[in-house]
Amino acid sequence: MSKKQLENLFTKAESDKGLQRQIADCGVNNSCIVALGRKHGHKFSPATVSHWQREHA
Repeated sequence: MSKKQLENLFTKAESDKGLQRQIADCGVNNSCIVALGRKHGHKFSPATVSHWQREHA
């Protein structure tokens, strides 16, 4: 479920330049991406972000 939440955040970012910028500003800080996801109603862990990044590298 949390992987789907992360993917939903990234899908939302595709059409939201401000959100894209915020994600980019997080850089390699996965905790920042988690906090940003929570702000937008999504729940996932830093480990989920790490796994997603490895799968999509």
